[in-house]
Amino acid sequence: MVTSSLNIDASFDEDNGCGSTGAIFRDGFGGMIAASNTFIPYLVDASMAEAFALKEGLMLAQHIGGNWLIVQSDCLEVVQTLENGGFTANSADECSIVWNGFQEISIEHSREANNVAHALARQTMISRTIVFGTMIPLVLLSNYYQTM
Repeated sequence: MVTSSLNIDASFDEDNGCGSTGAIFRDGFGGMIAASNTFIPYLVDASMAEAFALKEGLMLAQHIGGNWLIVQSDCLEVVQTLENGGFTANSADECSIVWNGFQEISIEHSREANNVAHALARQTMISRTIVFGTMIPLVLLSNYYQTM
């Protein structure tokens, strides 16, 4: 059994009520396989942005494949909610459906593992773009290699 990891993070702009997500899907050795990011024009709060990051990350992992997954998030609220069996924000139904599709899945709180996902979310907030797949903006490559 090879366990993949999924690093997720979000940014939230309280003044403009918008946010962004970043997700990095890694193989069992920590090598990056794919990434995605999403700009979200309308959000209520940072917790909702983190829930969207979870949803987008889970959908990326589902798209790439694999049955064993460890999700790593720096948002303690999302981690604790999932550890207690619940989901947050409007993406709850989608998260639940995708979450239950994995043979083995867990979540853990980690700030160190999320440097690239954090940088991806912040870059997305600035550029307001959406990327899905294996293309990573060059600005993030230095962050990726620093986490190895």
